[in-house]
Amino acid sequence: MNAVDHAQELIERGGTVHLIGAGGMGMAGVAFLLKERGFIVSGCDVQENRQTAWLQKKGINIFLGHHESHINKSVDWLVRSTAVPDTHPEVQCAKKLGIPVSRRGEVLPALMRNHTCIAVSGTHGKTTTTAMIAQVLGCGYCVGGEMVDIEGIAKSGEVMVVEADESDGTIVGYSPDFTVITNIEYDHMEHHASAADFIDCFKQLIKNTKQKVYYGADDPISVQLCSGNPKCESFSFPTFPLSLPLPGNHNQWNAAATLAVSRTWKTEAEIFKALEKMNSIRRRFETVFERDGIRIVSDYAHHPTEIAALIQTALELKPKRLLGIFQPHRYTRTLALGPDFPPSFQGVEKLGLVPVYAASESPIEGGTTSDLRARFSEEWDGRLFEFQTLELAWAEILSQLREGDLLLLMGAGDIEQMAEWARQCR
Repeated sequence: MNAVDHAQELIERGGTVHLIGAGGMGMAGVAFLLKERGFIVSGCDVQENRQTAWLQKKGINIFLGHHESHINKSVDWLVRSTAVPDTHPEVQCAKKLGIPVSRRGEVLPALMRNHTCIAVSGTHGKTTTTAMIAQVLGCGYCVGGEMVDIEGIAKSGEVMVVEADESDGTIVGYSPDFTVITNIEYDHMEHHASAADFIDCFKQLIKNTKQKVYYGADDPISVQLCSGNPKCESFSFPTFPLSLPLPGNHNQWNAAATLAVSRTWKTEAEIFKALEKMNSIRRRFETVFERDGIRIVSDYAHHPTEIAALIQTALELKPKRLLGIFQPHRYTRTLALGPDFPPSFQGVEKLGLVPVYAASESPIEGGTTSDLRARFSEEWDGRLFEFQTLELAWAEILSQLREGDLLLLMGAGDIEQMAEWARQCR
């Protein structure tokens, strides 16, 4: 029995389930969906956040911190995020007690087996595309990001749209009715030893899809995997700009993917209308401060391709100066993609680098912020700065901001704290 089949068996059995890292975007959604399936759910995380507050509001008990005492014989099942290692005390305690342990990426595919499932996959654009489809169709969802003015990151429904996460390889556990592949670019080196290994996950997802796979016509790897397959249908850049609350060509592509898959349920007129009115997504070109001619935008971009797309979108607003603060995400990614980062920041007048967000990794040679800084050429002299803390970077950038500036806060880690500081300046 594979891990997803085992998770499905545990779902059908029901009972009490505990989630480690319940405040994470992906984990919080799974916690909510398990409660909707009748489980008694508890969870823990190192600190409170909007997701833990939402879960508690939904009747899920959340403990702060991690401790063996959270696991006892009344717990029937333990679910952990990919970031939680086998050596974690709660995992070790569960194993001693004979309590089954599953990864989040094994549980969500199992939860989808009794639904019409749309799996959204790809290196870039998954969260935005999932949120677009969810709002266009008004269906159930599990999104790896927060939609502004919409409570919660998951909702039950007969039709479900979910992010199929390739980061840990569990994408192969999905058997969706429909699949969207936004694009395929090598990432998540902490799990995938090679680009070929990474691409194999998408091959299996295509094979597992029951009805239709929609893929970006401009993406060479997607084209290579899908061309000639009668189950696959390409989508292209819109022939006319779609009216969206999110700027940038990359979001036009996300909308094109949404249009392609949503035609099964809605007319084009209905889709266009819904896209025009859709709620935006937190940390996707999110303006967190705008006053006195100064604008601060927070964005999740942490891969060179995403950064380049973000900067191009920002430049279209024609700021007098474009400034940036970037937090690298994972030492493995910073090492593997190191040479690709400097060119992606073209167009930024001044750039601050803060320490790598480790995401449970240990530092590795060549993967630190100092290593990344060394990859920038001499043309960045006087324009590139390294800071040892977020606080120091924030204090310095505030002292430099002036009318006409647009500041980008870039990264997938705790650089989000800066966005909160910016909101408090309003």
